[in-house]
Amino acid sequence: MNHQPSDYSNFSIDDFVIDPFFKEWVLYSDPIHDEFWMDWKDSNPSKVALIDEAKRLVLSLEHAKLEMKPSEMLSVWGAIQSEIKQPPKFSKPTPDRRFFWPFASAVASCALVFLAWYWYNLPKEIEYQSAFGETKELMLPDGSKVILNSNSKLTFIDNWEGQMAREIWIEGEAFFSVVHKKDHQPFKVLSSQNVAIEVLGTEFNVYNRSQETEVVLTSGLVTLSFPVKEKEGKIVMSPGELVEFKENKFQRKKVNTSLYTSWKDNVFHLDETSLGEIIKMARNNYGIEIEIQDEEVLSQTASGSMPLGDSAEFMDQISKIFNIEIVNERNKYLIK
Repeated sequence: MNHQPSDYSNFSIDDFVIDPFFKEWVLYSDPIHDEFWMDWKDSNPSKVALIDEAKRLVLSLEHAKLEMKPSEMLSVWGAIQSEIKQPPKFSKPTPDRRFFWPFASAVASCALVFLAWYWYNLPKEIEYQSAFGETKELMLPDGSKVILNSNSKLTFIDNWEGQMAREIWIEGEAFFSVVHKKDHQPFKVLSSQNVAIEVLGTEFNVYNRSQETEVVLTSGLVTLSFPVKEKEGKIVMSPGELVEFKENKFQRKKVNTSLYTSWKDNVFHLDETSLGEIIKMARNNYGIEIEIQDEEVLSQTASGSMPLGDSAEFMDQISKIFNIEIVNERNKYLIK
């Protein structure tokens, strides 16, 4: 519930019915919403009856939305439209017919609001994407936090209420801090390798690039499911573990988690990290082209830490750490 109140001074009943903040108050009342609307009604006594009617309509529409299938709603709306579009008949009106058009107009208005409500509440795909060399901090609808690493994409369907689980799809790399909900609704992260990470509330890092998925758990517990036929196709991770899934096989080991999560603090920790691994990261995160003249240098390792700046700064630091010459020629880095 992250919606903000609007300027309601000129709102009609239809406007109230489709307003997200108003609907949150009616359907999921909490102290913050209650206080706002009590103060607003005190300041706008002439609108109290309008508010009460809008509230009643929201509850009615919500109930109807749960009871009526989408096909039934479209059928009702089609029938109403068909009736309204009929050419007027010039026969002598009967007493009862005098009240038909006002009634039909009211029904059509309600149906229009109903359909607007329905389409507004249809699940929508939300996508966040980071550029090369950019990280993004995101707040999800349930209050969970995500830090998206460079050149990464996160996708989810926004309607989590009433769903079996909160589901996220990740391409690239992201660090998750998941909120544990009172109803114990699971939180699932899915990779392109069909690896499913399921948690109730915890912190973990997911890397999903180049046909490889890697999960590092910093706190809490997570369950991993793999698309394999082995008996151990589902495992439970403990804090301080890394699980890698590649070429339809997975392996787990104990690691120093800060080596895999320091990127979110704009620092790159090295622990006998090979130049080859660093080059791989630079290509993925900065989108730069790197050519190596002598492949033997890729086996060199280094330990320590280095700040994460732009691509030019990063490559300059690599040159100094490994004492190698790196030349930038026509937007391509050449390691000599």
